[in-house]
Amino acid sequence: MENEPKIIAQYVASGQVKIVARMLAQSGEVSLRAAEAAECGGEQGKFWQMRSAIFVDQSRLFSGETDSMLTAIAAGIGLDTAAFGECLLAGTYREPILRGFEAAKQEGIRTRPVFDINGSRLIGAQPYEEFVRVIDAALP
Repeated sequence: MENEPKIIAQYVASGQVKIVARMLAQSGEVSLRAAEAAECGGEQGKFWQMRSAIFVDQSRLFSGETDSMLTAIAAGIGLDTAAFGECLLAGTYREPILRGFEAAKQEGIRTRPVFDINGSRLIGAQPYEEFVRVIDAALP
């Protein structure tokens, strides 16, 4: 996550690169709820902010009151918590997330982070320079 802002500034902002996040539900219900929460944040234009905030507070999500913690995180980034709660309750994103997780497993992805960059795969946390090397090699 610490490299993401640099990649966005150097490559995404210029239109050279697009970041696509695929949620992995490898930790069961808690990670599935967190993925749903990020998607619900996206309904209010704050997918990336919600995703980042969840990663920062992820250890608190396993304390037992996952939905309450996710709602507190949503409030902290300025989401309409009523609309956020309705989105979580609706479960609109559950099946698409589960299908994406199954597809990831079929592609050999079992854990995160994994970065697929135009045919090259980086697994695990990598130095920023490694991202630059792989991204630059993939650009026309």
